[in-house]
Amino acid sequence: MKMAPTPAIDRDSVAAQSYYRDLCEHLGVALISVDKDMRVRTWNLAAARMFGAAADRMIDTEVLFILPADRRQLAARLLERAIATGEVSELEFQQRDESGQPRELAVSIAALVSDGGRRIGASLCIRDITRRLGLQTELLESRKLAALGELAGAIAHHFNNILGGVVTSLDYAATAADQPTVVKRILLQTTRSVMRAVALVNSLLAFSKRTPMGDDLCDLTEVLNEIAHETETCIDRELVRFKLEIARMPVLPVPRAHVATVLRNLIQNALEAMPEGGELIVRAGLDDSHAVVSVTDSGRGLDDIAKGRLFEPFWTTKGEAVESPGTIAGLGLAIAHGLVHVMGGTIAVKSQVNEGATFTVRIPVAAPS
Repeated sequence: MKMAPTPAIDRDSVAAQSYYRDLCEHLGVALISVDKDMRVRTWNLAAARMFGAAADRMIDTEVLFILPADRRQLAARLLERAIATGEVSELEFQQRDESGQPRELAVSIAALVSDGGRRIGASLCIRDITRRLGLQTELLESRKLAALGELAGAIAHHFNNILGGVVTSLDYAATAADQPTVVKRILLQTTRSVMRAVALVNSLLAFSKRTPMGDDLCDLTEVLNEIAHETETCIDRELVRFKLEIARMPVLPVPRAHVATVLRNLIQNALEAMPEGGELIVRAGLDDSHAVVSVTDSGRGLDDIAKGRLFEPFWTTKGEAVESPGTIAGLGLAIAHGLVHVMGGTIAVKSQVNEGATFTVRIPVAAPS
């Protein structure tokens, strides 16, 4: 099938005008032109289909009325800017079709320039991007499902290990000759396994909780002293030198459970980075409207790859780490990161291999009275 040659503008301007008029009329996207008063001068077939109005009804009407009321002011500014400066801009809005279903439309706004170089109006090229946005949403949902599947698999793995240990211990206790001694030891091991299961469930609940502030508010200094006392009772003081340094600051109300969980997880991570001992320092102060808490260890440090993946759930630098009763390997830092985000704060790490690490948490707080 032969295509008709494009008319040469310099040879037959009438044919050229007819060619380009037909081209614009039958484009697959809505094409509208307006004059300096923002009144419609041309309206192609795609625009008629998109807005359910033929050209004879729309010519000489104000183009802003095809837009939702909440987008008209912005559209007017963009049209004025295009006509005044030649700037090209884009705008998105939602429109319902004939059946009442919402459609997402994208508008490109550009200046119309005469043969003499004067800007005489503007063009609006409108595309239906509903399907594209729908595909993006589907892709995002599929990624969420994949992440959920990975998370579920990791949780199942942990629970399988926990329950396997419980079953093995109970079977051994049931057949042991020295019942009282064995049962006592097995009950202790079973208690620890159940504590790990409880820690996993509570950590996931804390991670999924979306309300950062509630009735459980207390002074930051109180939380720090509480966590410091816990730390001092569980560390081997011959191996780990622990310091708490709190700058002078007013009462800073923070959500107790969230902040305590973040600090416990950061401290546990620091201790695991120093299996042969070292120095652990927790510092706190007030910087403008943010409470700033840092946890520093003198452990083995982190390379760039580790720092890039540090807050991923169930990713750990420790291999098959042995989990303490209050933590789950690979989940502590991810939970800390999630809780800090819920509180509207930030968490950052500064570290070099064999030079330790410092995690710094910034949490917005109300200005002291």
